[in-house]
Amino acid sequence: MRIPLVIILISCFVGVKSQTTIVAMPGQYVEAHNYGGKVEFKRFLQQEMNYPLKALTNKTEGIVEVSAIIDYKTGKPSKIHIKTSVSKALDKEAMRLYKMLLFVPSYYLGDRVTTYGTLKFKFSTKQYKRYCKKRGYQNILLNGVEIDSLNTIYKDNQVNIKPKIIFKDTLDNISSFIQKNIKYPEGTLRLNITGVVKLFFVVEPTGRITNIKALKNLGGGATSEAIRLLKLTHWKPAKKDGKEVRVSKQFEVNFNLSNESGMDYVPTSY
Repeated sequence: MRIPLVIILISCFVGVKSQTTIVAMPGQYVEAHNYGGKVEFKRFLQQEMNYPLKALTNKTEGIVEVSAIIDYKTGKPSKIHIKTSVSKALDKEAMRLYKMLLFVPSYYLGDRVTTYGTLKFKFSTKQYKRYCKKRGYQNILLNGVEIDSLNTIYKDNQVNIKPKIIFKDTLDNISSFIQKNIKYPEGTLRLNITGVVKLFFVVEPTGRITNIKALKNLGGGATSEAIRLLKLTHWKPAKKDGKEVRVSKQFEVNFNLSNESGMDYVPTSY
């Protein structure tokens, strides 16, 4: 049944004027979404949105809707277009942001399906000023960083200079950093849950991190704690051919209870 469903969705997209709504019982249909869902999307906008200067000055505001077909195999979007426009400048920024995101494809009755999806980018001058305050600056520039406009995400072995985590204490390493900052989840401790949480993320040309996704979950609040720890990290970006580029990384935290010490945090090497 999966192939006919895909064909229907794509044929509806070609006309752009209509959309197909899948009617399914709870748990049968999971909509395509960006890595980390709504929480990560909100954090992504807070740190990555660059409000166009002219639009900011003129107080041009609104919601830009960007739509695309999300492939069921790769999660990659295609036929990306502006569904609801506000202005050329804001539309362009919404498209830039959209293309930075990675997606999990839709699931229907346990199978991946290709679907038509839409993301809404809200542009508010007041909200953007709050974003800037959290970032510690008041302008929309990327601090002079020359960015790879293709949005290519590289791996460590594909760049000249790998991304590097920056510690406030020069004597720290990833193990000591986790030991100092981890808050062992009550649920994990109470249920005596042990194991590894593995996270995927992207180090941006700015050194900020985006697209956090759990590759390996652990119950009792351990996954949430690992994500919180990752968000505390600061990075020096990678370079390829003299330009700062995007690089994918993985972050692992081993939650292990020790009989001798009551609790022991054993991160893997990084």
